[in-house]
Amino acid sequence: MASVCQKSARFPTNLKISLALFFTGALLLAAACAPLPPPSSGPLATPSKVITEEGVEFFVWSLKLPGTRQVLKLKEGGALTWMPLNIVDLIRFSGPVTEGFRQADITLVSGEKLRGQLFVGQLVVGHTDLGYWNVPLEQVRALSMGSQY
Repeated sequence: MASVCQKSARFPTNLKISLALFFTGALLLAAACAPLPPPSSGPLATPSKVITEEGVEFFVWSLKLPGTRQVLKLKEGGALTWMPLNIVDLIRFSGPVTEGFRQADITLVSGEKLRGQLFVGQLVVGHTDLGYWNVPLEQVRALSMGSQY
């Protein structure tokens, strides 16, 4: 009699496979419909720090040069080069403005240091906690780029 009860409780092999596929499909469907976690905001952006010749410090977000070309014009030993703003980490100016250029020590993001005359006949713009901000580059003593790049 025990063998009759055991036989009646068994499922056919096709039904087992069908149920397994059904439950696997249901689990996959439930996983696909689950809400996604919110995207991470990434690392916190730090503002650029601009120090003017008067010693006033500004913390500026989204610092850039007006226009579409974000490059600085640099004269080194008579050669004129254009340096993308996004590779610059720090600029320290010294000396007077001569023919639109001013002596500068530039540290790049890679750690490389350059010394040359930087064109200062343009504005630097961005946003402070008070709103839109700009200053002529010739009035800047030091510029430390933030992490917005």
